Amino acid sequence: MIRPTAKTIAILCAFLSFAAGNLQASDKPNIVVFLTDDQGYGDLGCYGSQTLKTPNIDQLREQGMKFTDFYVHQRCSPTRLALMTGSHAHRAGCTKVIYNRDRIGIHTDEVTTPELLKKAGYTTGIVGKWHLGEWDAFNPTRHGFDEFYGFMVDLDQGTGIYHNRERVESIKRKTDGAHSPKLLDAAIQFIEQNKQRPFFLYYASPLPHTPWIPNERFIGTSQRGTYGDVIREIDWQVGEIMKALDASGIADNTLFIFASDNGPVLGIDGGDAGPFRDGKWTDFEGGIRVPCIMRWPATIQPGSTNRQITGIIDWLPTFSAIAGVKPPDGRVIDGRNILPYLNGDPVEQPIHDSFVVPGSVIRHGAWKLLVRELKPGGKSGREGKRPSAPAGSLFHLETDPGETTDVSAQHPQIVSDLRRRMDAMVSELETNRRPIGKLPETSTAGTKTILKKRSK
Repeated sequence: MIRPTAKTIAILCAFLSFAAGNLQASDKPNIVVFLTDDQGYGDLGCYGSQTLKTPNIDQLREQGMKFTDFYVHQRCSPTRLALMTGSHAHRAGCTKVIYNRDRIGIHTDEVTTPELLKKAGYTTGIVGKWHLGEWDAFNPTRHGFDEFYGFMVDLDQGTGIYHNRERVESIKRKTDGAHSPKLLDAAIQFIEQNKQRPFFLYYASPLPHTPWIPNERFIGTSQRGTYGDVIREIDWQVGEIMKALDASGIADNTLFIFASDNGPVLGIDGGDAGPFRDGKWTDFEGGIRVPCIMRWPATIQPGSTNRQITGIIDWLPTFSAIAGVKPPDGRVIDGRNILPYLNGDPVEQPIHDSFVVPGSVIRHGAWKLLVRELKPGGKSGREGKRPSAPAGSLFHLETDPGETTDVSAQHPQIVSDLRRRMDAMVSELETNRRPIGKLPETSTAGTKTILKKRSK
Protein backbone atom coordinates (compact mmCIF):
# COMPACT_ATOMS: atom_id res chain seq x y z
CA MET A 1 0.00 0.00 0.00
CA ILE A 2 1.26 3.51 -0.87
CA ARG A 3 2.18 5.66 2.14
CA PRO A 4 2.44 9.46 2.32
CA THR A 5 5.40 11.49 3.54
CA ALA A 6 6.33 11.97 7.19
CA LYS A 7 4.86 15.48 7.03
CA THR A 8 1.54 14.13 5.78
CA ILE A 9 1.52 11.44 8.46
CA ALA A 10 1.97 14.14 11.09
CA ILE A 11 -1.01 16.00 9.67
CA LEU A 12 -3.10 12.85 9.64
CA CYS A 13 -2.20 12.19 13.26
CA ALA A 14 -3.50 15.65 14.08
CA PHE A 15 -6.67 14.68 12.24
CA LEU A 16 -7.23 11.97 14.83
CA SER A 17 -6.26 13.86 17.98
CA PHE A 18 -9.61 15.43 18.80
CA ALA A 19 -11.46 14.99 22.08
CA ALA A 20 -13.65 11.93 21.79
CA GLY A 21 -15.61 12.43 25.01
CA ASN A 22 -16.47 9.56 27.32
CA LEU A 23 -18.60 7.47 24.96
CA GLN A 24 -18.55 3.79 25.79
CA ALA A 25 -18.37 1.00 23.22
CA SER A 26 -21.76 0.57 21.61
CA ASP A 27 -23.58 -1.95 19.51
CA LYS A 28 -24.92 0.84 17.33
CA PRO A 29 -23.69 0.18 13.81
CA ASN A 30 -21.00 2.26 12.21
CA ILE A 31 -21.85 3.93 8.91
CA VAL A 32 -19.38 4.40 6.06
CA VAL A 33 -20.43 6.23 2.90
CA PHE A 34 -18.10 6.06 -0.11
CA LEU A 35 -19.39 8.54 -2.71
CA THR A 36 -17.66 8.85 -6.08
CA ASP A 37 -17.83 11.85 -8.42
CA ASP A 38 -19.32 11.44 -11.94
CA GLN A 39 -19.24 7.64 -12.09
CA GLY A 40 -21.76 6.06 -14.46
CA TYR A 41 -24.23 3.25 -13.81
CA GLY A 42 -22.31 0.98 -16.19
CA ASP A 43 -18.85 1.63 -14.75
CA LEU A 44 -18.72 -1.41 -12.48
CA GLY A 45 -18.39 -5.10 -13.16
CA CYS A 46 -21.39 -5.87 -10.99
CA TYR A 47 -23.47 -3.38 -13.02
CA GLY A 48 -22.63 -5.01 -16.31
CA SER A 49 -19.31 -3.58 -17.45
CA GLN A 50 -17.38 -5.92 -19.72
CA THR A 51 -14.25 -3.75 -19.84
CA LEU A 52 -13.81 -2.42 -16.29
CA LYS A 53 -12.57 -4.73 -13.56
CA THR A 54 -13.78 -3.75 -10.09
CA PRO A 55 -13.17 -6.85 -7.94
CA ASN A 56 -13.44 -5.13 -4.56
CA ILE A 57 -16.69 -3.32 -5.36
CA ASP A 58 -18.01 -6.54 -6.91
CA GLN A 59 -17.19 -8.32 -3.64
CA LEU A 60 -19.05 -5.61 -1.75
CA ARG A 61 -22.04 -6.36 -3.96
CA GLU A 62 -21.74 -10.13 -3.37
CA GLN A 63 -21.77 -9.48 0.37
CA GLY A 64 -24.57 -6.93 0.29
CA MET A 65 -27.50 -5.44 -1.60
CA LYS A 66 -27.44 -3.97 -5.10
CA PHE A 67 -29.90 -1.16 -5.83
CA THR A 68 -31.07 -0.93 -9.44
CA ASP A 69 -33.28 2.15 -9.15
CA PHE A 70 -31.30 4.54 -6.97
CA TYR A 71 -31.64 8.27 -7.71
CA VAL A 72 -29.55 11.37 -7.10
CA HIS A 73 -29.44 14.85 -8.61
CA GLN A 74 -27.75 15.41 -11.97
CA ARG A 75 -24.80 17.39 -10.62
CA CYS A 76 -22.44 17.48 -7.67
CA SER A 77 -23.47 20.04 -5.05
CA PRO A 78 -27.24 19.34 -5.18
CA THR A 79 -26.66 15.63 -4.56
CA ARG A 80 -24.42 16.38 -1.58
CA LEU A 81 -26.99 18.84 -0.26
CA ALA A 82 -29.62 16.09 -0.48
CA LEU A 83 -27.31 13.71 1.41
CA MET A 84 -26.81 16.22 4.21
CA THR A 85 -30.47 17.31 4.53
CA GLY A 86 -32.62 14.36 3.48
CA SER A 87 -34.42 16.72 1.11
CA HIS A 88 -34.43 17.47 -2.58
CA ALA A 89 -31.85 20.15 -3.29
CA HIS A 90 -34.70 22.27 -4.66
CA ARG A 91 -36.23 22.29 -1.18
CA ALA A 92 -32.92 23.01 0.55
CA GLY A 93 -32.32 26.04 -1.64
CA CYS A 94 -29.77 25.19 -4.34
CA THR A 95 -29.80 23.20 -7.59
CA LYS A 96 -26.51 24.52 -9.03
CA VAL A 97 -22.86 23.65 -8.51
CA ILE A 98 -21.55 25.79 -5.65
CA TYR A 99 -18.33 27.69 -6.33
CA ASN A 100 -16.51 30.07 -4.00
CA ARG A 101 -17.40 33.03 -6.20
CA ASP A 102 -21.07 32.33 -5.42
CA ARG A 103 -20.65 33.18 -1.71
CA ILE A 104 -23.24 30.55 -0.81
CA GLY A 105 -23.31 27.20 0.98
CA ILE A 106 -25.39 24.95 3.19
CA HIS A 107 -27.55 27.01 5.54
CA THR A 108 -26.70 27.08 9.23
CA ASP A 109 -30.34 26.24 10.05
CA GLU A 110 -30.19 22.92 8.23
CA VAL A 111 -30.06 19.91 10.53
CA THR A 112 -27.50 17.72 8.80
CA THR A 113 -26.95 13.99 8.77
CA PRO A 114 -23.79 14.19 10.93
CA GLU A 115 -25.52 16.54 13.39
CA LEU A 116 -28.28 13.99 13.91
CA LEU A 117 -25.81 11.14 14.34
CA LYS A 118 -23.80 13.13 16.87
CA LYS A 119 -26.97 13.32 18.99
CA ALA A 120 -26.94 9.53 19.01
CA GLY A 121 -23.33 9.41 20.23
CA TYR A 122 -21.57 9.03 16.90
CA THR A 123 -18.16 10.44 16.07
CA THR A 124 -18.34 12.01 12.62
CA GLY A 125 -15.65 12.50 9.99
CA ILE A 126 -15.46 13.58 6.37
CA VAL A 127 -12.56 12.88 4.03
CA GLY A 128 -12.32 14.32 0.54
CA LYS A 129 -14.73 16.60 -1.30
CA TRP A 130 -17.27 18.83 0.49
CA HIS A 131 -18.55 21.21 -2.24
CA LEU A 132 -21.31 22.75 -0.11
CA GLY A 133 -19.64 26.11 0.37
CA GLU A 134 -15.99 27.02 -0.05
CA TRP A 135 -15.93 29.70 2.66
CA ASP A 136 -15.12 29.24 6.34
CA ALA A 137 -18.76 29.77 7.36
CA PHE A 138 -19.66 26.61 5.45
CA ASN A 139 -16.74 24.45 6.60
CA PRO A 140 -17.88 20.87 7.37
CA THR A 141 -16.81 21.24 11.02
CA ARG A 142 -19.47 23.95 11.35
CA HIS A 143 -22.16 21.57 10.11
CA GLY A 144 -21.83 18.47 12.24
CA PHE A 145 -18.47 16.90 11.43
CA ASP A 146 -15.97 16.42 14.24
CA GLU A 147 -13.15 16.09 11.73
CA PHE A 148 -12.49 17.17 8.18
CA TYR A 149 -9.54 16.24 5.98
CA GLY A 150 -10.11 17.23 2.40
CA PHE A 151 -10.50 19.87 -0.25
CA MET A 152 -11.62 23.49 -0.17
CA VAL A 153 -11.06 26.27 -2.72
CA ASP A 154 -9.81 29.51 -1.22
CA LEU A 155 -10.65 32.67 -3.16
CA ASP A 156 -7.08 33.95 -3.11
CA GLN A 157 -4.97 30.81 -2.78
CA GLY A 158 -6.89 28.40 -4.98
CA THR A 159 -7.44 24.71 -4.20
CA GLY A 160 -5.97 23.26 -1.01
CA ILE A 161 -6.17 20.35 1.39
CA TYR A 162 -7.56 21.35 4.76
CA HIS A 163 -7.48 19.80 8.19
CA ASN A 164 -10.62 21.11 9.81
CA ARG A 165 -10.38 24.87 9.17
CA GLU A 166 -6.64 25.02 8.57
CA ARG A 167 -5.06 24.91 5.13
CA VAL A 168 -2.26 22.33 5.25
CA GLU A 169 -1.31 21.96 1.59
CA SER A 170 -1.81 23.91 -1.62
CA ILE A 171 -2.53 21.74 -4.66
CA LYS A 172 -3.43 22.10 -8.31
CA ARG A 173 -6.02 19.38 -8.85
CA LYS A 174 -8.38 17.55 -6.50
CA THR A 175 -8.40 14.66 -8.95
CA ASP A 176 -4.64 14.09 -8.94
CA GLY A 177 -4.04 10.49 -7.89
CA ALA A 178 -1.09 11.68 -5.83
CA HIS A 179 -3.64 12.66 -3.17
CA SER A 180 -5.38 9.27 -2.99
CA PRO A 181 -2.97 7.74 -0.44
CA LYS A 182 -3.37 10.77 1.84
CA LEU A 183 -7.16 10.56 1.75
CA LEU A 184 -7.15 6.80 2.14
CA ASP A 185 -4.81 6.88 5.13
CA ALA A 186 -6.95 9.55 6.78
CA ALA A 187 -10.01 7.34 6.39
CA ILE A 188 -8.30 4.18 7.62
CA GLN A 189 -6.79 5.87 10.65
CA PHE A 190 -10.19 7.40 11.46
CA ILE A 191 -11.66 3.89 11.45
CA GLU A 192 -8.87 2.48 13.61
CA GLN A 193 -9.08 5.34 16.10
CA ASN A 194 -12.85 5.07 16.51
CA LYS A 195 -13.47 1.33 16.32
CA GLN A 196 -14.55 1.17 19.98
CA ARG A 197 -17.42 3.64 19.51
CA PRO A 198 -20.01 4.26 16.79
CA PHE A 199 -18.82 6.46 13.95
CA PHE A 200 -19.99 7.97 10.69
CA LEU A 201 -17.36 8.28 7.98
CA TYR A 202 -18.19 10.12 4.77
CA TYR A 203 -15.50 9.34 2.20
CA ALA A 204 -16.22 11.79 -0.60
CA SER A 205 -13.87 10.78 -3.39
CA PRO A 206 -12.96 13.41 -6.00
CA LEU A 207 -12.68 10.58 -8.57
CA PRO A 208 -13.44 9.94 -11.41
CA HIS A 209 -14.19 13.62 -12.12
CA THR A 210 -12.13 15.19 -14.89
CA PRO A 211 -9.25 15.74 -15.39
CA TRP A 212 -8.28 12.11 -14.98
CA ILE A 213 -4.87 11.87 -13.33
CA PRO A 214 -4.48 8.33 -11.96
CA ASN A 215 -2.00 7.48 -9.26
CA GLU A 216 1.18 6.19 -10.85
CA ARG A 217 0.60 2.64 -9.63
CA PHE A 218 -2.59 2.42 -11.70
CA ILE A 219 -1.42 3.93 -14.99
CA GLY A 220 -1.99 1.43 -17.79
CA THR A 221 -3.79 -1.14 -15.60
CA SER A 222 -7.18 -1.12 -17.35
CA GLN A 223 -8.75 -1.78 -20.74
CA ARG A 224 -10.45 1.62 -20.78
CA GLY A 225 -7.52 4.01 -20.94
CA THR A 226 -6.95 6.70 -18.36
CA TYR A 227 -10.57 6.68 -17.21
CA GLY A 228 -10.41 2.95 -16.55
CA ASP A 229 -7.16 3.41 -14.62
CA VAL A 230 -8.94 5.86 -12.31
CA ILE A 231 -11.78 3.37 -11.79
CA ARG A 232 -9.18 0.78 -10.77
CA GLU A 233 -7.85 3.33 -8.29
CA ILE A 234 -11.33 3.82 -6.81
CA ASP A 235 -11.76 0.05 -6.50
CA TRP A 236 -8.42 -0.18 -4.67
CA GLN A 237 -9.56 2.47 -2.19
CA VAL A 238 -12.79 0.60 -1.52
CA GLY A 239 -10.85 -2.60 -0.96
CA GLU A 240 -8.45 -0.97 1.50
CA ILE A 241 -11.34 0.43 3.55
CA MET A 242 -12.97 -3.01 3.58
CA LYS A 243 -9.68 -4.48 4.86
CA ALA A 244 -9.51 -1.83 7.58
CA LEU A 245 -13.01 -2.67 8.79
CA ASP A 246 -12.11 -6.37 8.84
CA ALA A 247 -8.83 -5.75 10.67
CA SER A 248 -10.62 -3.66 13.29
CA GLY A 249 -13.18 -6.42 13.84
CA ILE A 250 -16.15 -4.17 13.07
CA ALA A 251 -17.11 -5.12 9.50
CA ASP A 252 -20.19 -7.10 10.58
CA ASN A 253 -21.56 -4.12 12.47
CA THR A 254 -20.83 -1.52 9.79
CA LEU A 255 -23.19 -0.33 7.08
CA PHE A 256 -20.91 0.33 4.11
CA ILE A 257 -22.49 2.23 1.20
CA PHE A 258 -20.97 2.79 -2.21
CA ALA A 259 -22.64 5.17 -4.70
CA SER A 260 -21.99 7.93 -7.23
CA ASP A 261 -23.16 11.56 -7.03
CA ASN A 262 -24.46 11.70 -10.62
CA GLY A 263 -24.03 10.10 -14.02
CA PRO A 264 -20.93 10.22 -16.22
CA VAL A 265 -19.57 13.30 -17.96
CA LEU A 266 -20.42 13.26 -21.66
CA GLY A 267 -18.65 13.77 -24.94
CA ILE A 268 -15.32 12.21 -23.99
CA ASP A 269 -14.16 8.61 -23.97
CA GLY A 270 -14.89 7.98 -20.33
CA GLY A 271 -17.86 6.99 -18.21
CA ASP A 272 -20.71 4.70 -19.18
CA ALA A 273 -24.35 5.12 -18.16
CA GLY A 274 -25.07 1.50 -19.02
CA PRO A 275 -28.55 1.01 -20.51
CA PHE A 276 -29.63 4.55 -19.76
CA ARG A 277 -29.77 7.69 -21.86
CA ASP A 278 -27.30 10.53 -21.55
CA GLY A 279 -25.44 11.48 -18.35
CA LYS A 280 -24.33 14.32 -16.10
CA TRP A 281 -26.17 17.66 -16.32
CA THR A 282 -29.37 15.98 -17.54
CA ASP A 283 -32.48 14.49 -15.96
CA PHE A 284 -32.46 11.55 -18.33
CA GLU A 285 -31.91 8.31 -16.44
CA GLY A 286 -28.20 8.36 -17.27
CA GLY A 287 -27.80 11.58 -15.31
CA ILE A 288 -29.82 10.77 -12.21
CA ARG A 289 -29.83 6.97 -11.81
CA VAL A 290 -26.54 5.70 -10.42
CA PRO A 291 -25.00 2.55 -8.93
CA CYS A 292 -25.58 1.99 -5.22
CA ILE A 293 -24.46 -0.95 -3.09
CA MET A 294 -25.06 -1.42 0.63
CA ARG A 295 -23.30 -4.02 2.76
CA TRP A 296 -24.20 -4.66 6.39
CA PRO A 297 -23.33 -8.29 7.19
CA ALA A 298 -25.29 -8.36 10.43
CA THR A 299 -28.46 -7.28 8.63
CA ILE A 300 -28.44 -7.31 4.81
CA GLN A 301 -28.77 -10.61 2.96
CA PRO A 302 -25.66 -11.21 0.84
CA GLY A 303 -26.20 -11.07 -2.90
CA SER A 304 -29.63 -9.48 -2.60
CA THR A 305 -31.08 -6.95 -5.05
CA ASN A 306 -33.51 -4.10 -4.46
CA ARG A 307 -35.49 -2.94 -7.50
CA GLN A 308 -37.63 -0.33 -5.76
CA ILE A 309 -37.31 3.43 -6.19
CA THR A 310 -34.83 4.76 -3.63
CA GLY A 311 -32.51 7.73 -3.47
CA ILE A 312 -29.84 9.65 -1.64
CA ILE A 313 -32.60 11.66 0.07
CA ASP A 314 -33.37 8.45 2.00
CA TRP A 315 -30.04 8.24 3.77
CA LEU A 316 -30.73 10.83 6.48
CA PRO A 317 -34.01 9.23 7.69
CA THR A 318 -32.56 5.74 7.34
CA PHE A 319 -29.42 6.58 9.30
CA SER A 320 -31.61 8.26 11.92
CA ALA A 321 -33.64 5.07 12.31
CA ILE A 322 -30.49 2.95 12.56
CA ALA A 323 -28.99 5.25 15.20
CA GLY A 324 -32.23 5.60 17.17
CA VAL A 325 -32.64 9.35 16.77
CA LYS A 326 -35.59 11.27 15.36
CA PRO A 327 -35.27 13.16 12.05
CA PRO A 328 -35.47 16.95 12.42
CA ASP A 329 -38.83 18.50 13.27
CA GLY A 330 -40.35 21.62 11.80
CA ARG A 331 -39.43 20.96 8.19
CA VAL A 332 -40.35 18.69 5.31
CA ILE A 333 -37.98 15.80 4.71
CA ASP A 334 -38.43 14.22 1.27
CA GLY A 335 -36.51 11.05 2.08
CA ARG A 336 -37.97 7.96 3.71
CA ASN A 337 -36.61 5.31 6.05
CA ILE A 338 -35.67 2.35 3.83
CA LEU A 339 -34.47 0.19 6.72
CA PRO A 340 -37.26 -2.33 6.00
CA TYR A 341 -35.63 -3.00 2.63
CA LEU A 342 -32.25 -3.55 4.29
CA ASN A 343 -33.79 -5.84 6.90
CA GLY A 344 -35.60 -7.85 4.25
CA ASP A 345 -38.93 -7.12 5.94
CA PRO A 346 -42.17 -7.61 3.99
CA VAL A 347 -43.29 -4.28 2.53
CA GLU A 348 -46.88 -4.23 1.25
CA GLN A 349 -46.47 -1.01 -0.71
CA PRO A 350 -43.26 0.53 -2.08
CA ILE A 351 -41.75 3.06 0.31
CA HIS A 352 -41.59 5.47 -2.66
CA ASP A 353 -44.08 5.18 -5.48
CA SER A 354 -42.49 8.14 -7.28
CA PHE A 355 -39.24 9.98 -7.80
CA VAL A 356 -39.50 13.63 -8.76
CA VAL A 357 -37.06 16.22 -10.04
CA PRO A 358 -39.28 19.23 -9.30
CA GLY A 359 -40.37 21.06 -12.42
CA SER A 360 -38.44 18.69 -14.69
CA VAL A 361 -39.33 14.98 -14.60
CA ILE A 362 -41.47 12.62 -12.60
CA ARG A 363 -41.17 8.87 -12.43
CA HIS A 364 -44.19 7.02 -11.05
CA GLY A 365 -43.88 3.26 -11.04
CA ALA A 366 -42.50 2.32 -14.45
CA TRP A 367 -43.66 5.55 -16.13
CA LYS A 368 -41.58 8.68 -16.59
CA LEU A 369 -42.90 12.02 -17.82
CA LEU A 370 -40.77 14.95 -18.95
CA VAL A 371 -42.47 18.14 -17.79
CA ARG A 372 -39.92 20.29 -19.60
CA GLU A 373 -37.73 19.74 -22.63
CA LEU A 374 -34.55 17.83 -21.85
CA LYS A 375 -31.48 18.66 -23.89
CA PRO A 376 -28.67 16.11 -24.11
CA GLY A 377 -25.60 16.89 -22.09
CA GLY A 378 -27.08 19.86 -20.32
CA LYS A 379 -24.65 22.77 -20.48
CA SER A 380 -21.54 20.71 -21.01
CA GLY A 381 -21.26 21.56 -24.69
CA ARG A 382 -20.00 18.02 -25.33
CA GLU A 383 -23.22 16.39 -26.45
CA GLY A 384 -22.76 16.69 -30.19
CA LYS A 385 -25.93 16.43 -32.28
CA ARG A 386 -27.87 13.92 -30.24
CA PRO A 387 -31.59 14.74 -30.03
CA SER A 388 -33.46 16.54 -27.30
CA ALA A 389 -36.69 15.19 -25.84
CA PRO A 390 -39.66 17.59 -25.85
CA ALA A 391 -41.78 18.46 -22.86
CA GLY A 392 -44.67 16.03 -22.52
CA SER A 393 -42.62 12.98 -23.55
CA LEU A 394 -43.66 9.80 -21.75
CA PHE A 395 -41.45 6.74 -21.42
CA HIS A 396 -42.04 3.27 -19.99
CA LEU A 397 -38.78 2.53 -18.20
CA GLU A 398 -39.26 -1.20 -17.75
CA THR A 399 -39.47 -1.81 -21.49
CA ASP A 400 -37.54 1.28 -22.61
CA PRO A 401 -34.81 2.14 -20.06
CA GLY A 402 -32.98 4.16 -22.72
CA GLU A 403 -35.92 6.59 -23.07
CA THR A 404 -35.99 6.17 -26.84
CA THR A 405 -39.73 6.00 -27.61
CA ASP A 406 -42.27 8.61 -26.59
CA VAL A 407 -45.61 6.88 -25.90
CA SER A 408 -47.53 9.90 -24.61
CA ALA A 409 -50.04 9.78 -27.48
CA GLN A 410 -51.04 6.23 -26.52
CA HIS A 411 -51.45 7.01 -22.80
CA PRO A 412 -53.04 10.45 -22.32
CA GLN A 413 -54.55 9.50 -18.96
CA ILE A 414 -51.14 8.58 -17.56
CA VAL A 415 -49.71 11.87 -18.82
CA SER A 416 -52.56 13.75 -17.14
CA ASP A 417 -52.07 11.88 -13.86
CA LEU A 418 -48.33 12.49 -13.78
CA ARG A 419 -48.77 16.18 -14.57
CA ARG A 420 -51.21 16.44 -11.67
CA ARG A 421 -48.73 14.76 -9.35
CA MET A 422 -45.94 17.06 -10.46
CA ASP A 423 -48.10 20.17 -10.01
CA ALA A 424 -49.00 19.08 -6.48
CA MET A 425 -45.34 18.41 -5.64
CA VAL A 426 -44.15 21.78 -6.96
CA SER A 427 -46.94 23.63 -5.14
CA GLU A 428 -46.09 21.92 -1.85
CA LEU A 429 -42.38 22.52 -2.33
CA GLU A 430 -42.88 26.24 -2.94
CA THR A 431 -44.77 26.41 0.35
CA ASN A 432 -42.05 24.60 2.27
CA ARG A 433 -38.85 25.68 0.54
CA ARG A 434 -35.83 26.50 2.71
CA PRO A 435 -33.08 28.99 1.84
CA ILE A 436 -29.47 28.28 0.98
CA GLY A 437 -26.87 29.93 3.21
CA LYS A 438 -25.42 33.22 1.97
CA LEU A 439 -22.50 35.40 2.94
CA PRO A 440 -22.94 39.19 3.17
CA GLU A 441 -22.18 41.00 -0.07
CA THR A 442 -18.55 42.07 -0.26
CA SER A 443 -17.65 45.72 -0.53
CA THR A 444 -13.91 45.18 -0.93
CA ALA A 445 -12.71 46.25 -4.37
CA GLY A 446 -9.86 43.75 -4.38
CA THR A 447 -12.14 40.84 -3.54
CA LYS A 448 -14.58 41.88 -6.26
CA THR A 449 -11.73 41.89 -8.77
CA ILE A 450 -10.72 38.33 -7.76
CA LEU A 451 -14.33 37.18 -8.01
CA LYS A 452 -14.60 38.64 -11.49
CA LYS A 453 -11.40 36.95 -12.63
CA ARG A 454 -12.39 33.56 -11.19
CA SER A 455 -15.83 33.71 -12.79
CA LYS A 456 -14.36 33.84 -16.30
